[in-house]
Amino acid sequence: MVRIQRHRGPDAEGSLVEGPIAMGMRRLSIIDLAGGDQPIFNEDGSIAVVFNGEIYNYRELAEELESRGHRFRTHSDTEVLVHLYEDLGAGMLPKLNGMFAFAIWDRRTQSVLIARDRMGVKPLYYAAIGSRWIFGSEMKSLLVHGSLDTALDEEALTDYLRLSYIPLDRTPYRAVRRLLPGHFLQIRRDGGHVRRWWDLAEWEGKLAEDSAVLEASVRELFDSAVHLRMRSDVPVASFLSGGLDSSLVTVTAQQASSHPIQTFTLAFEHTSFDETPYARAVAQQAGTEHRELTAATQDAIDLLPRLVWHMDEPMGDSSIVPNFLIARFSAEHVKVCLSGLGGDELFGGYSRYNEPGVGRIRSIFRHAPLAARWMAPHVSSWHYSWGEELKLAADRTQAWRAYLHRIQIFNPSALRKLGLAARGRAEEIFESLWNRFPGTDSVSRRQFVDQHTYLPDTILALTDRMSMANSLEVRVPFMDYRLVRLSQRFGSSLKQHGAEFKILLKQALGGRCPPELLNRPKWGFDTPLNRWVSQPGMVEILQGLPYGIAVREKLIDPAAIRALVESPQAIFRNARRLWNLLVLEVWLSVRRELVPPTISLRDLVSVYA
Repeated sequence: MVRIQRHRGPDAEGSLVEGPIAMGMRRLSIIDLAGGDQPIFNEDGSIAVVFNGEIYNYRELAEELESRGHRFRTHSDTEVLVHLYEDLGAGMLPKLNGMFAFAIWDRRTQSVLIARDRMGVKPLYYAAIGSRWIFGSEMKSLLVHGSLDTALDEEALTDYLRLSYIPLDRTPYRAVRRLLPGHFLQIRRDGGHVRRWWDLAEWEGKLAEDSAVLEASVRELFDSAVHLRMRSDVPVASFLSGGLDSSLVTVTAQQASSHPIQTFTLAFEHTSFDETPYARAVAQQAGTEHRELTAATQDAIDLLPRLVWHMDEPMGDSSIVPNFLIARFSAEHVKVCLSGLGGDELFGGYSRYNEPGVGRIRSIFRHAPLAARWMAPHVSSWHYSWGEELKLAADRTQAWRAYLHRIQIFNPSALRKLGLAARGRAEEIFESLWNRFPGTDSVSRRQFVDQHTYLPDTILALTDRMSMANSLEVRVPFMDYRLVRLSQRFGSSLKQHGAEFKILLKQALGGRCPPELLNRPKWGFDTPLNRWVSQPGMVEILQGLPYGIAVREKLIDPAAIRALVESPQAIFRNARRLWNLLVLEVWLSVRRELVPPTISLRDLVSVYA
């Protein structure tokens, strides 16, 4: 179970086998290179921990613990966990500022505490097999346990096809669960119990109005978040896409460094997604040691089986490819990179958070309800329909459904066409999260939904898997919980207005970047997907989907797929849906492999056809 995750930590391996517990880990040495091997114990050896991640405020915690009489054997951030646990048990968790998944064995009470960080930067899976419990950072470590039931969860796979990811605690397997962000699992001899220890909804719901005070708070907390994440016994570099968020992280990190940090940028050949000129401008202004990598379409074809294997579950976001490529490139030079991930979800960086013209829409449908009936048959039945969204947006009780409608890949009608018997849980999840939001601000409510689903289950998940596949640690300053809480204190007017995004972030920190970055169009770390699927080799692969494993295992009706690939024009038009189906096919092909596949996508499809 430990060794199938060797890529997460090639520097060392450690384990503890004692009575009812067996736990181990692979180490990527970053802090206390000589003394930080795990498991790490408390003074009398009664408490042991294995840990994945970083506790950024470990120095402050260590000073506090030493003042209370604790003795440290190492200079590792890991050791603060056992001493904090001695004093506080699970009550230790709110004291931690970091990204983490860890397990603490308490010999005295014969119990295990398994915990995950607030926002879900680091992953953790678990399963109960009778009276036994197994857990790990990646699902593949559970799959090699011979007793695990690997029956597929068709509800979860339906959600995947609808959203491009499986939300919340479900996985592709009925028996396996994700430990949710901000939760812990306590296991004793009488069973296990999951508890929430941090909640995004636990705030007063009132918005601050003084933008000058908020700007000062953003600067203070952002600088603190970046500086804490510079703590390391190895060099810390930065991903630099050329967008606002990664540029702010890079510039601030360089200001905190006594020497030029390394920065890394990725571009694709023959595409309008080239952001390298912006990245170069930032690197030149900041004075970083800058490197660039150019990738080709063929990389997607060659690498996809390997990347899907590392993801553990189907993930339809095509940015897994550039994330893997930039991580592999960076790992040739460093062990740690900073990332600007999360800025969009905190400060209002997506157009889908907007509620454009909803008042007018309600008026239109109130006075002309026939418009809704006219638009319905004139829109695509496969995915997105402006007419349907307008109808939903006009009804406040259906606003959550309008947001789901906006971001879905396959709508319910299309899922039925695919032959999926399971309904999925997406609607139940979105409605529940929508109603749990404690405020009234429309942009913040949509962000609240994303912060529970899209952010941990897609963005953070693929970043962790693609970086750790290359033994590279990625640190995410925007996920500092203090910044998250601050972002909840201001509403739509300071997040976005019309075509202007991240208003407060630009007001507070925009002066650190070249002026041309502030008003440039947003691309994100995306891919030229329509171009990819239109390549002759990829067209051939996609046209083979009606004969693939998903069809042979009766998960999907081949007739529905044939309609999506009937012509090059149809393939171009249905790029995202076909990519989702392709990733599902690849995942079904590689999910039982014990090592990363080296076969290309084209060869894989021919083998399994």
